[in-house]
Amino acid sequence: MSWALKMGKFKTREAADHTIGCDLIYWTAVCFPLTDDLEKFRNINKYFQLYCICDDHADEPWGDVNETIGGTQKHWKRTIKLLETLRDETPWQKKLLRNIAMLVSAKSYQRAAFNYMNKILQTQTPSFRERYINRFKEYLENVSIQINFQKEENHLNIEKYKEYRINSLASIPCTLMIEYLYDAQLTSEEYYHPALQMLEKVATWQSALTNDLFSLYKECKEGILDNVNNIISILVFNGMSIQEAVDETCSQIETANNDFIKIRDEWFESGEEISNAVKAFISGIEYYMAGSAYWHRQSKRYHGKNWDGVISTGYLEWSSEGTIYQKQ
Repeated sequence: MSWALKMGKFKTREAADHTIGCDLIYWTAVCFPLTDDLEKFRNINKYFQLYCICDDHADEPWGDVNETIGGTQKHWKRTIKLLETLRDETPWQKKLLRNIAMLVSAKSYQRAAFNYMNKILQTQTPSFRERYINRFKEYLENVSIQINFQKEENHLNIEKYKEYRINSLASIPCTLMIEYLYDAQLTSEEYYHPALQMLEKVATWQSALTNDLFSLYKECKEGILDNVNNIISILVFNGMSIQEAVDETCSQIETANNDFIKIRDEWFESGEEISNAVKAFISGIEYYMAGSAYWHRQSKRYHGKNWDGVISTGYLEWSSEGTIYQKQ
């Protein structure tokens, strides 16, 4: 906490507790089961913390851009420029200028985030580094575009929301870190296999939905529901009550879980040769999804008045009183 406070440039202790607290819970759940290498765990954990700080500076009231659309877009465009300097083919002079610029910058969290990213990338193959930077750039470009949807929830439907959300969620570049944590590096052909791409999209959608549930208190605490990065606000704008919207979100989380299992099993049973690295990568995605699924299933405050238990396995039933899980 002390380290993150020093690096994060927070304006209040409350802002620090929100960002770091959510971050530690969320990202530790992602990376802890995946490695017994303490140094890797430290690197990835600090990298995730720093990136979450960088992300919150773009859209929190206390951040660098003060929640302005233009400021947020500039923030991400500057971040893309920094990312480009991590490419193998970047001239050393440009990298040196980047380092000097970051050393004199007030954004210590951003400097440290890219230093950790670079430290991790340099241990990986050239194809992994190129793919990671490309995917990260795609993600940042989509984040910059989706900010234009702010305050436009009543013009969106779920399919439109899903289309941009699965391309602008921070779990995309983080999922790729499974290769680093597991020592399971894929070839580009393996990573871009249609089945693996489908699995990644389903997992990203599940993560987005769970993140929306996680953020619900923040969206509602001011008595308004106007964050376009939340499926619940869109469902409410389209006529549902908040509890109905929560139940629908829970339903879609479970559907995503089942879709993932179906796609995976059909691929594994197809007779196609699948490498151990691909299987390890898929196992890593499953860990990632399991943490999200467990959290949403045990969150009492989102499951209606009759919700009376914390469980890890079971099945869903819906009723007018809210989502109910039957224990197996």
